[in-house]
Amino acid sequence: MFDCRPTQFEAFICITCIRYTVATRKSISIRDDQEEWIQENHLNLSSFVQAKLDELIEEQDT
Repeated sequence: MFDCRPTQFEAFICITCIRYTVATRKSISIRDDQEEWIQENHLNLSSFVQAKLDELIEEQDT
């Protein structure tokens, strides 16, 4: 019988594509010392900002 389920790799590609279509690119300005700290601490700035925005949204909704 034919198996129509995607492989794990195919599913990953699909999820990745969906993620990119629902995201919006924004530019922000940061100071040089902040950039240095971000690089030294290997901070993913996009994930950090998204998490902080989610926290603020949740606080405002409650």
